[in-house]
Amino acid sequence: MSPNAFVDNGFPSGIDFCIQFLSSPEFNVVTLRKLAPSASSKEKKQDLALRVAHALEQGQLTSNQVLLEYVKQPRMWLSLKQGQCEKTPNLKSPAQLLREFGKQGWYGPITDSTTPRKWYIHISKIPDYVRRGSGEASEVDKRYIRWPVIAEVRHNYVALHWEGFTFTEITEAHTDQAVQFPFWRDIHIPKLFDELTEHLQGYWVHPNLHQLVLHKMWNKYLDSFHYRWQHLRIRAEADGVALNARSSGVTEVNVRGLQALARKLAESALERLKCPDDAEQISHVESALLRTLIKEWGTKSYEFSLDRKPISSEANSQDTDNKAELENLFKAHCYFGLKQDSTQDSLQHLKCHSRYYGGSTGVLKFLLRELGLRG
Repeated sequence: MSPNAFVDNGFPSGIDFCIQFLSSPEFNVVTLRKLAPSASSKEKKQDLALRVAHALEQGQLTSNQVLLEYVKQPRMWLSLKQGQCEKTPNLKSPAQLLREFGKQGWYGPITDSTTPRKWYIHISKIPDYVRRGSGEASEVDKRYIRWPVIAEVRHNYVALHWEGFTFTEITEAHTDQAVQFPFWRDIHIPKLFDELTEHLQGYWVHPNLHQLVLHKMWNKYLDSFHYRWQHLRIRAEADGVALNARSSGVTEVNVRGLQALARKLAESALERLKCPDDAEQISHVESALLRTLIKEWGTKSYEFSLDRKPISSEANSQDTDNKAELENLFKAHCYFGLKQDSTQDSLQHLKCHSRYYGGSTGVLKFLLRELGLRG
């Protein structure tokens, strides 16, 4: 089973390693096409990787050009801190990561003349195990996954971007099933923030994501005619009752998903109280129930999307349900990091959606604007 990560299978250093790295899940086809603009649209990923590797070898591309496109790729996971740092020192040369596995630690910075942002890459060497053969003749092979975490640094924030993957641990001479890599543990993402604090002499803290999303942004966008806010998933726990409600395939939140649940509960409660079938009353009770479910029921994490309606929709509101007309602003599952344990709920981070919403880079851009950190 592929772990959806770059796996070291003993590739020799140099151009052979570079080709394997460029061909791995670490690079997407869009990035490779940017680096090989003369390539045919029919060329597959492997062909593009060969083009880029040879261009790099022949000096037609620089290591910084390749690495800059690499670190700018949107990823699935994001964690943000705001504050400041005193310096951006030169650490290990990131160019070597294109030609060899490298040692565990920090590489960078990678710079771009068009922006004050700088990027660092942290490499971790994660053991993974594969069983070859079957029965008594089977053997367990050990290999290593190279797990990169991208640190994006500016004068007033630091953001970590990374991809998740599955891997197989081994216990007492047998392999377990593949499991999600636990990046939330103290020895992973939290430790990387601590290391950056030391290297860059940073003074950073997590923004209050719970307050930002469920209060500031909620009040700003939820009831605005010009925006569409869709509740997609909530994970909450309070008074000994756990709630894990999900809106699957939501097309319109007022008829499906969490809001549909709240409306049904509102109708049931008012019917029981023998209240008249009043649409305005139902709407008020529904809003109160929805607010309780999402904002006041010990929310551990919450997923939603936010889109801006076209200006023309004000005059022609019946067309606002057309997905193609909406400007996609934000879609992520927000983990608020409010639990003091070793689970995923102990780390403040976001699972970002790439399709239409730009993954971690799109989510970060929106959050920075909402926090007033851009510019």
